Amino acid sequence: MRISKILNNNSVVALDDNHQETVLIGKGLAFNKKVGDPVNVAAIQKKFCLSSQTLNTKFQEILVSLPLEEVSVVSKIVNYMKMNISKKISDVIYVSLSDHIHYALRNHAKGIVVKNGLMFDIMRFYPDEYQIGLKGLEIIKEETGVQLSVDEAGFIALHIVNAETEHGIGTGKVEKSTKIIKEVLDIVTNFFDTEINEESLTYFRFINHLKYFSQRIVSNAIFEDDEKDEELLDMMKITYAQSYMCATNIQEFIRAKYNVSIGKQELLYLVIHIQRAIFQK
Repeated sequence: MRISKILNNNSVVALDDNHQETVLIGKGLAFNKKVGDPVNVAAIQKKFCLSSQTLNTKFQEILVSLPLEEVSVVSKIVNYMKMNISKKISDVIYVSLSDHIHYALRNHAKGIVVKNGLMFDIMRFYPDEYQIGLKGLEIIKEETGVQLSVDEAGFIALHIVNAETEHGIGTGKVEKSTKIIKEVLDIVTNFFDTEINEESLTYFRFINHLKYFSQRIVSNAIFEDDEKDEELLDMMKITYAQSYMCATNIQEFIRAKYNVSIGKQELLYLVIHIQRAIFQK
């Protein structure tokens, strides 16, 4: 392989056997090198070939100012994540997490602590991702000697959740979708004046559904309607009257606040999940 681009002293870009750009990382890999020179294969510590040219380009832009230990941090966190989460993870995680950790460490050096206003909700709705966030703090401490605040575990969790969505919807939208989950749960618990058992399987299923539901809202997805759904809803108005009324409250809330019509099919799903969560504990 020959160097096609030099990012910094420790990072270069080369073309692999399939003529795809590959980012190579290694201490002093680009020292005294120029474009066209052969890569010192023995010095390569990590290789990155992301799933799209756009992600490759963004990752290269970030790597220009990334110290070697920060690259190691991201690589270790992502590897740990992939071993502990069964979901498919988008390569966007390399871009977003690298950028976030870099600026988190810069803020720490300046004495700036950014509070995470969604911590409680992140711990409730994304417990697995939050645990990986905590592990991420350990890895950062091991690699850089810096102990970041626990709020950063929550931020890392949001980046993981974002990478679990197809192509990554963006952490801003993940934050918004997290707020929607809480808003919907608050409507349900206030309507029935009760708490849902967060250890129950029905709660777990409900939260999983609300994750996709909220992500569709913030992504401006189109909710489908079907005549068969209309027939089932008519039955549920009678059979599950309270759950149906609660679901229509959610429907109206989403329409009023987010200007999104969730459709009859989604209303049907909400009725079913609410019924199970409240009455089938």
